[in-house]
Amino acid sequence: PRTLEQVNELDMMLQSDGLRIDRAIELTVNTDEVVERLLKRAQDQGRADDTAEVIRRRLEVYADQTAPLLAVYAERGLLVQVDGMGEVDEVTGRILAAVGA
Repeated sequence: PRTLEQVNELDMMLQSDGLRIDRAIELTVNTDEVVERLLKRAQDQGRADDTAEVIRRRLEVYADQTAPLLAVYAERGLLVQVDGMGEVDEVTGRILAAVGA
């Protein structure tokens, strides 16, 4: 979910099936490095509209919309922060460890 309304909707959908969320994973990242990676991807894919300013704005919007969700899941004791920096295999290993713990 990306909004509080979506959290509530997801809760109701899961509850109707007798399910619940066990963990919510937050990938923590270095914003400057993420911007650099996305700029490189934009260059590789010929996406001229993906500028540093556009990317940073998207990250700001995401943070604004997502921050309240983090608080909800933290209050429920479900939020687990995982370092999202590194190679895909490394981050995957951290996520699997977090959900397996």
